Formats: sequence, structure tokens, C-alpha cells
Amino acid sequence: MVDINDVFAKFLDIAVNSRGALPPNKYGASTEPDNELAVAPLSDAKLDRLRISALRVGLGRDFLVVDGSSRSFSTHSFKFFITGVAGYGVGSPVITYPESPVGRFVNVDWGFAGLKAPLDVLRAVEGDGLLSRFIRVRSLEGGYFIDYDDGVVSDEVRMGLETRFIDSLMINKLIGSSLLIIDGPIYLAMKERKRLTDMRVEVINRLGDAGVPTIGIVKRVDGSGKLCRKSVIDLVKNYVKSFDMDLVNCNDAAFMHRLGQVFSVGLGEALVLGPFKISAVSGKLSDYFTEDRVFWYVHTGLGPGVFRVETLESIYRKYADLIEDSVLWLVGNVDGAGMPYVIDVADYYAKAVTRSLYLRFYQLSFIRGLKPTYDTIQELSRVLGEEGAQA
Repeated sequence: MVDINDVFAKFLDIAVNSRGALPPNKYGASTEPDNELAVAPLSDAKLDRLRISALRVGLGRDFLVVDGSSRSFSTHSFKFFITGVAGYGVGSPVITYPESPVGRFVNVDWGFAGLKAPLDVLRAVEGDGLLSRFIRVRSLEGGYFIDYDDGVVSDEVRMGLETRFIDSLMINKLIGSSLLIIDGPIYLAMKERKRLTDMRVEVINRLGDAGVPTIGIVKRVDGSGKLCRKSVIDLVKNYVKSFDMDLVNCNDAAFMHRLGQVFSVGLGEALVLGPFKISAVSGKLSDYFTEDRVFWYVHTGLGPGVFRVETLESIYRKYADLIEDSVLWLVGNVDGAGMPYVIDVADYYAKAVTRSLYLRFYQLSFIRGLKPTYDTIQELSRVLGEEGAQA
């Protein structure tokens, strides 16, 4: 097994001798263009008001949750994106990549770090046999990461690592017949992520053929507008006489919170809305929209308490009863913030992986006299403040 410190040290020795610097930040979209997506209720779509304590839904099989974590370390001459992934579930030990003190290691054929830096540094890393195994400098679309915004770089390295991690679990027979739960979207329909999406969908379909369905849980939905359309309003009006929403100034979290207000959802209750099918309308998005998806939205009376559960339509058609039971099972097992508890556990282990890597990288960069940016100092403070952190 390669010592990660050797990887970090070798890269930092290259970076510290570079005289180049990064250009000003490039900002870009990091969410799907919802105005190019069509959303339609499926024939059995409905709005349910549920008492959480009354839910007694079992999955009838084990589950495995996969979650990735990413952190960035910046100087004025490079940005280094450190990622890690963890798998947690019933019937299996905690599994991690890269090496970690918190779980069983599994090898993954994918770099755990992404790099934005001057071209001389990128080319030096790309041309080094050891570094190029672990540090990604190009997008799957072909261009160097220096030409992409930070969100795209972070997403590509983390989501690619999650996908290859899942593939490695399958190859090593560590998934069994579990329900696979991904913390995050099944995929993102965006031009910058087309090959990343194709890779993810191919793995999910192979799992489905092998008897393992996959769902994704999306917690950050205030940047999404999938519910903000007439087809959803029309369904809701079958359950409530008056429901008005400004569909221009709208996001999915606000939509579900508004529903919660209308129904006076209190502690211990939940609203479940769906299922809906999402597909690409004619236009440029259809060129890189890989497969239709099916999704539900959940609002609980706890904390922020809005999340989306989604899957590929092909997986839903094959495992409809199990997928629908899994939505209710997740609702019946939420934490104090109204989010599925199993995601908290996987998130804890994934963060532990990147926390360990981040602190090691910081120490090695400090020894070499590299000066972190203000945002990196703030990130270090957050890392040190996490449960389990050691300076």
C-alpha cells in the first residue's frame, strides 16, 4: 500500500518550486438547469400526511450507505481538493477509501484528490507515475481543471470516487443483496458532468441487474426547482383547496415548507409527495440527459426537514415496491434535523477520512513554508472543531 504522506510530500515539493499562480476564480453553475427538465406525476403520485412513530416499515434486506466527503486546501498558487468515501450498513463493516483509521480499506482505481494549479505544476503531476494515480488534474471531459470552476472540480473528483468505490465494492462482493443508498443525487444532468454521469448510471444499472437497487438522498434542495411547476401544483390541489406558490421565485425547500404550513405539520409528522418522473425536454439538455429519474419529496416537522429521494426510472420499474417501502423507512428513521439517520452515520465516517488526510496535508505544507489562504484557515478551524479531530 502506498503511503499517502509520500504522495502529499512529492506533490508539495513540486508546488513549492512553481512560480506560477492561479487566475481569478471562475464561477459556474453547480445545479441542474431545472427549466430544461420536465416533471410529471406518475399515475400513483399522491400527497400523504404521516405520523412518524406509526410507521412500521421494514426493508426485508440489508442496506449499505455510501457517502463522499471533500475539502479544499488553497494557497495563492494552487487549490487542492481532498476527497474520501465511506460505506456503512447493516451486515458489513465500515469500508473506506483512501486508507483511514476508521474503517476497512478497499482499493479504488480513481484519484482521491483534484488539483487546480499553473500548467507547469499540472503537467509535472500528470507526468509522474505515482502522483497521477492519486491526483486528478483533468476533467473526464478532457480539459485541465484550471479551466473549470471549483464546484465542478470538487464534484467530479468526489462523485467519480463514489462511483468507482461502489464498483470496487461490487467487484469485491461487499454489497451482497443490499439496498444501496447514496448520499446525494443519483446523477446531475449537466454538460460538464456528462461522462461522470454515464459512468455512474452504468454502475447503477449493473447493480440493478445483479439484484441491488440504488436510491439517492438529496438534503440540499433550496437550489433546486423541480417542484416549482404547474403539474405539481395541480396534484397538490387535489388535497388542499387553496395552495398558491410564486413559481418564478420558488425552490423545492420553500415549496415543501409552504405545504407544511398549509397542513400545520407538527413534530412527529411528515408529508410525502410523489412519485414524479423527471425527464429532459427537447433542447440542449437532452444531449446530456442520461436517463429519466423518479423522485419523492419529504417534509418533516423537525429542523430543516426537507429532502428528496430519487432513483433511475428503470430501477423503480424493476423494484417499485422496495423503493416505495424505502421512502417510508427513511421517513420513519429521521434524526433531530428531520434527515435520515443512516446518512448521518455514513457522513461521520466519510468526514473522518478526509479530516485525517486534510490534517496530514496541512502539516506537510506548513513544513514547506506554503501560506494558506484565509478560507483555508477557516476550513482548518472547522476541521479541528469536528468530533474526533486531533491537532
